[in-house]
Amino acid sequence: MSGVVLSGSAVAERRGRIVTALASAGRVDVGELATALGVAEETVRRDLRALETEGLLRRAHGGAIPVEAGVEHPEPDGAPRAIAESVRELVPIGSSLYLDAGPVGEALAGMLDVTSGVRIVTASVAVALAAALVPEPTETHLLGGAVGAAATASGHWTRELARSVHVDVAVLEPLGLGGVELLAADPDRAAVTAAIASVAGTVVMVMAARSDDGLVVSVGLDRVAHAVVVPGVLDTAVLRLLAEQGTPVTEVAA
Repeated sequence: MSGVVLSGSAVAERRGRIVTALASAGRVDVGELATALGVAEETVRRDLRALETEGLLRRAHGGAIPVEAGVEHPEPDGAPRAIAESVRELVPIGSSLYLDAGPVGEALAGMLDVTSGVRIVTASVAVALAAALVPEPTETHLLGGAVGAAATASGHWTRELARSVHVDVAVLEPLGLGGVELLAADPDRAAVTAAIASVAGTVVMVMAARSDDGLVVSVGLDRVAHAVVVPGVLDTAVLRLLAEQGTPVTEVAA
């Protein structure tokens, strides 16, 4: 394991401040955020890309705006939906399924109803909500713990709960890759991901976007049994590693 790529706690705190500022002002500007946070504008842009991937904001010209709120859960489209449809074929009927936080997890949760017989486990409030809004929802369990700016439970309680469950399939949605490791937003969430991977029968990695900066290691790439991604998101070195370990890669166009 290569350890921390950059300070995960500092990145998580900075991104939390961005989400808080957006909730307060209704819009944030890249230049103003860079000044307020004491970082380069490119760092802020990477943060906004990562937060958009998590469904916490929408990037707009020169900054970001809130995700549109509504009573109904929006129909997922584009790459996350295409990946989710592909992953659904990998989930056996009647199995237990862990869904990571992110747009693919939310899209897949919205596709599974009671007829699938699938039991969903997640630490993401957004994923649990997507599952609950299905007309005939399947059984869903939300892991408890401290819920942060990303609306995802983490910390000691969540980690211990994750270790106590068994899931047949864990769908992990890393924010990036660091060499041979999946990367998460902060150490607490990385620890929960690692705990889930340790008890999962099969680990499926999904990626609709990628941002490798300011993240921390969660799980080794050698735990991945199948990868479902958009074309171009994995570089040649990663594709070679996956091929060498016999991990199939499915590329899905949006």
